[in-house]
Amino acid sequence: MAVFTLSETKEAIKKLYPLGIPILLNGGTSDKTSVVEGVAEELGLPLIVIRLSTELPEYVGGIPVREGGYFVKVLNKDFSPAFESGAVIFFDELNRSNSWVRNAVMSVFFERTLGGKKIHTDTLVIGAVTIGKAYRDVDVMDRALLARFAIINVVPSTDEILNYLSERYPFAASIIERRFEEIARMMYEENRFEQLKPTLTLRNLEFAFKVIETYHNDPFLRKLLYTVISPDIADILLAELDISPLIRSVLAGQDVEVEEEKASLILAIISRMPLKDDNEFLNAIRFAKKIYEELGLGSIIGFLVNLATLNRDLFIRNITYIKNEFPNLKDELRL
Repeated sequence: MAVFTLSETKEAIKKLYPLGIPILLNGGTSDKTSVVEGVAEELGLPLIVIRLSTELPEYVGGIPVREGGYFVKVLNKDFSPAFESGAVIFFDELNRSNSWVRNAVMSVFFERTLGGKKIHTDTLVIGAVTIGKAYRDVDVMDRALLARFAIINVVPSTDEILNYLSERYPFAASIIERRFEEIARMMYEENRFEQLKPTLTLRNLEFAFKVIETYHNDPFLRKLLYTVISPDIADILLAELDISPLIRSVLAGQDVEVEEEKASLILAIISRMPLKDDNEFLNAIRFAKKIYEELGLGSIIGFLVNLATLNRDLFIRNITYIKNEFPNLKDELRL
């Protein structure tokens, strides 16, 4: 599981914002609020903070009022910027609220409606929880619920805490700066929270694909993927992304030098790829032959059979080349 400093949390929120993925912050008290305030200021959006532990369901979900021949929901709070021009709505203490209140706000996260009315497309909705043994009167977050969020575990760095205090109390901060790392460590242990891990569902996988589609060339991609899908799957996706430029080079006929582990992975991926033309097909075979011989990987028959399965027409068209390159495999390949 990845943890995010305050600055990393800000960056993650701003990058997830245009993707429309609901965001859940998990961390110690006050850290999350300061981040959301900073994001709202940078985005130039008004901030609406709702502390759910002190709210009633009808205050956040709307009070049904008869209007004509039907009922409409009238909101008890002023959410007008969220409907008219965009805002940041911050639902704090989500897991300190009762289930009735949580149910009342779920439509904001997942259907982007509030009181039965659609919120503006520029409105950013963020929830926050603090989970851990040190915190009382908090509910366990259901994994089916967690599967609907990008999850950011927030842990401010020592420098971020010290900079915050130095701006406000420069004299006191200068005196304790030498011991501040020790103090920060003790403070973290005292307020330790349980880190949340994204789940592995089709929805999470779609979130991951959205992130990759938009940010595949962004250095922050790794951290973003860790917010939307389980770390094991994120690492597999990242490995595939790392290997993709090498695969393109191989299929283009370029000379590629790779270590054994990556070479084996490239071969496994190419053997299960539909190739677009004769050049790619022949370049794949040349690379495979070179790697099998250099690394002593044994018989290449498995690679060729897999390659032929998805590229039957290319295999038949280039049968003469294959016979010449692998005369000892004629029987196995049934040539």
